[in-house]
Amino acid sequence: MAKHKRRRTPSLRFTTCRGIGWHANYRDPDTGVPTKKRFGMIEESQARVLYHRWLSELLDQSGVGREQHAGRKRRDTITQPRQSATTTTSNVRAGSLVEIATGLLEYERTRVRDPEGPRARGTIDPDVYSDKKKHVHDFLEFVNELHGQGSVASMALADLSMGDVESFNRRIVELGYSQSQVGRRMQVIRQLVNRAGRPEHGQQVLQWNWNSLDILHGLPTRPLLLPDLKQLKALIEVADLRGQTMIWIAIGLGFGQRDLATLRVGQIDRSTYDMRRGKTGIERYGRTPPLVWKYIAQYLGVTPRRSAELMFTTRNGLPIVHGKADSVQQWWNKMRVKIGESNSTLGGFYSLRHLGATEFGSRPRCSIGDMKRWLGHSARSDMADRYMKPVSPELKAVVEWVRRRLKSSQLD
Repeated sequence: MAKHKRRRTPSLRFTTCRGIGWHANYRDPDTGVPTKKRFGMIEESQARVLYHRWLSELLDQSGVGREQHAGRKRRDTITQPRQSATTTTSNVRAGSLVEIATGLLEYERTRVRDPEGPRARGTIDPDVYSDKKKHVHDFLEFVNELHGQGSVASMALADLSMGDVESFNRRIVELGYSQSQVGRRMQVIRQLVNRAGRPEHGQQVLQWNWNSLDILHGLPTRPLLLPDLKQLKALIEVADLRGQTMIWIAIGLGFGQRDLATLRVGQIDRSTYDMRRGKTGIERYGRTPPLVWKYIAQYLGVTPRRSAELMFTTRNGLPIVHGKADSVQQWWNKMRVKIGESNSTLGGFYSLRHLGATEFGSRPRCSIGDMKRWLGHSARSDMADRYMKPVSPELKAVVEWVRRRLKSSQLD
């Protein structure tokens, strides 16, 4: 049987069928036959340790080269893990980089909080964990590329050179990542270094000074493209009632995609709105602009919802943002094309929140406390400097038009 050219990373799964328990499905690289690596009916924490060790061995056994991935168009992929036949975990050295990484990811997994729950100290969002997991795997794959497949299963922290880290830093900069993305990946490596100092990993320390690294930074953050008056009017004109309602809620109340996805009937009424953000623990309430309420009332008249029901859902009844799926941004991308714009001339849907913040922050009696409640998170001095100042000349026309429209009760 011919070998499959596209290879995917096997995921850790669990089933009670036939007593299989924790396992990973993959395709034998020699025969192409689907098979399983079984870890058994054990605790999840134990299964994850065995899974990551097996995955490192899998990388060691595979002969697949990086050239197979040269045609992949995803810029954010450094390299993909490779497939191999079932192996044992006996070759994983105690205190190796892969064992340190496994311990770090297991700890980070325990910190993941319920996205709908309060933001307790020390917890992280599921997406943050997912990103960190990918950063760890990318770095280990890069080390394997430098020192040979499976090296991370035998290399200790002392074997990690300054040149290895600087080379990885240079690679991610060359891939075109932003400053923040480069910083996050370097921070993950620092966490691995710190993690190696734990007793179970032999209390390892670097043999060189981390602060002496020659650090390269990524691309500067591009300025956010806010819609001008012509673009905003065009967007409102081509949008249906549902879309117009989302646009004005985003501008008038500062709601992003995830805010819209969790918005329920009853949280906004004719005079006020109350959207306390469990994510940050910051109070979020205020007065409802007349135009925003007019659109909501019209939308609910056409699309009836019960009290406490989600105001916006997909055609299948799912939240408009769930997991990695963002139907709001997908809709916005289509709208952008309809009016002849692109992501280089008009920002994403979230730019409407920034437009609304610019209008709200430029009001004569706006205070730091007002700005904090409107945004739903801490308004530091840099946030005040960003929004609470006179409107720039190029935005004056759209901001003044938005301000007049929010006070009106006439639909567009």
